[in-house]
Amino acid sequence: MNPLKNLLLLSVLLLCGKLQAQTPTVFITLTVDTTLLGNDRNAPGGCTFSVEPADKLVFNDPNNPKLFTIQVDSSDVIEWQGKTTGDVEVKIRRISFIRGTNIFDSEIVKGTMINGKEKVKANPKRNTLEDKDYEYSIRFKMKGDFFKFYEIDPKIKVGNT
Repeated sequence: MNPLKNLLLLSVLLLCGKLQAQTPTVFITLTVDTTLLGNDRNAPGGCTFSVEPADKLVFNDPNNPKLFTIQVDSSDVIEWQGKTTGDVEVKIRRISFIRGTNIFDSEIVKGTMINGKEKVKANPKRNTLEDKDYEYSIRFKMKGDFFKFYEIDPKIKVGNT
């Protein structure tokens, strides 16, 4: 390869890496206390949320995870991950649109294995109207429970934070 082609290829790779590095990721962590989980799949107990970076948080009531609300930019990547207060793995199976403004390209965003854990990762649509609620359901399960799923429905707003 000639030096000009090498320089052009290196420039393209550096530009792609820089553009990818500029896409911020917002991490939503669902923490589950399995001793408080209970049997009601639509109102599981012992569930709390946190978000990184913290400036994305709009509202969080640790006693009512349905009120958890974040605001993201349309350029953000959102990644949902789960953990427990014990040693059982939480698998985030999918994010499902319930009502409001659908900010994703699909009404259901399925989980995938990311770094050895089942998580959901999604990008809001660029043309999402600002400050409208997106109500969604997080479907999750504990590793080893094959047929027992739980759901919680917090909110996201898209706009400049």
